[in-house]
Amino acid sequence: MTPAIQSSIGHAGALLPNDATHCRRRSLERMQGTSKWGTSTSLLSLDDCAEVAAAAVLYASIGHAAVQQTCPVTGLCFSVGVPEISASSGNGNIYFQVTAPSSYSWVALGTGDSMSGSNIFVMYQDGTGNLTLSPRLGKGHSQPSLDTSAGAAQLTLLAGSGVSDDTMTANVMCANCESWDSGQHTMSLTSTSSSWIGAWKSGSSLASTSQSASISIHDNYISFSLDLTKATITSDSNPFVTSSETSGGSGSGSDDGSGNGTSGSSGSSGSSGSSDPSGPSTGDNSGISIQASGGSNNDLVVAHGVLMAVVMVIFYPCGSLLMPIIGNWMLHGIVQMVAFVLMWIGFGLGYKAAQDFNILFKESHTNFGTAIVCLLIVQPMTGYLHHYYYMRTGGRTAISYGHIFYGRALMIMGIVNGGIGLKLASAPDNLVVAYTVVACIISVLYIAGAVYGTSRRSREAGHMHAHDLNKDDIALRTSPQYNAKSRPAAQGREMYA
Repeated sequence: MTPAIQSSIGHAGALLPNDATHCRRRSLERMQGTSKWGTSTSLLSLDDCAEVAAAAVLYASIGHAAVQQTCPVTGLCFSVGVPEISASSGNGNIYFQVTAPSSYSWVALGTGDSMSGSNIFVMYQDGTGNLTLSPRLGKGHSQPSLDTSAGAAQLTLLAGSGVSDDTMTANVMCANCESWDSGQHTMSLTSTSSSWIGAWKSGSSLASTSQSASISIHDNYISFSLDLTKATITSDSNPFVTSSETSGGSGSGSDDGSGNGTSGSSGSSGSSGSSDPSGPSTGDNSGISIQASGGSNNDLVVAHGVLMAVVMVIFYPCGSLLMPIIGNWMLHGIVQMVAFVLMWIGFGLGYKAAQDFNILFKESHTNFGTAIVCLLIVQPMTGYLHHYYYMRTGGRTAISYGHIFYGRALMIMGIVNGGIGLKLASAPDNLVVAYTVVACIISVLYIAGAVYGTSRRSREAGHMHAHDLNKDDIALRTSPQYNAKSRPAAQGREMYA
């Protein structure tokens, strides 16, 4: 290859456009017979022009095709590129792109194999045609929180970012994504199997410039393995624009005082450089392996939450109040058994939802809830034994108190776990308030009913004791042994009665 061509390639594309223009002009003049160039010219020959064209194709493949891209659904794509200089040094800038229809409420890309411990980058609209980019830390399968630490992801929105033609596009440079969460988690920039996750939620725009804006639980998710050695790009610059100019988007977002070094938290398409919404033109995914994907069945989650709330907050407390208030053990047993069956149906729905979200036995809500329903298995049996011995002895026994206070403790734990579940599901504040208000009202009614029941039993016990004494006194008066010698003792008992 001639030095001229090597020079063109060495300039990383800066000369290739000029050389290509010259070649097109040279070819046109040759065809028209108007060439002014002699055969000894130092400029590119037609043969060299052919090599320049080949070099341009080669450069394009090196500069763009190496960016790895996966599109889990139509119109939604994640792309990642690692500059050679970052890969060789083990730290430095990496580039990623997130594109999605503007009908999505938010979209997120994260490093790690699960939400717990993941370095998450959430994108959503700010309400002015720009985007807000929020660096967050995953602490489990609950809403990730804004990372305000000194080591938070240093993100910059680049040219081509914004909302255009019903598409959200975030072209992002991350300066320190090889390490996060105070160094507790790391990612090698030369890893052949780096772990990534993505999630998205359809719905209305968040229209917020706040990086800590509340987001609802995702509709779908994906986890994938990425060979970063196949995502290498030659230039440490924005690989997602088609022009050589890469001025950043407008940084109009708010970082909420996090001091995390994030620049351009909100950006619009730069005035120079055009973005390709679909990502790199080649769409290379040879280095990507999908590990898991799925949709969150929100109907299943809602059904589980409603059913378990009704059981724990209403059915169980109200059913247990039937005994102290009306004293009908049969009605009490029927209501509690209906609640018991509904509880297991709700548990089954929650079990399936937890499997779909891959959080089964990985969250406090699922662990606590499983323990509660398992502990409640013995409650119907202790209730039967309580009734059996009460009928035989005419009063409460140890099994009676065990049944009562064991059940009360589990009811309280069930109500508390419902609140934990609402937090896990990132439930809106009005729903949390409604749950809390109903739980408080039922708790007050339950306490009042328990106090009333205790007072009622005390009165009945006093009446029965007086009635028994009167019966004993009558029997004593009518017995043959009732004579003058025993009269003083009888008079004393009569006075006591």
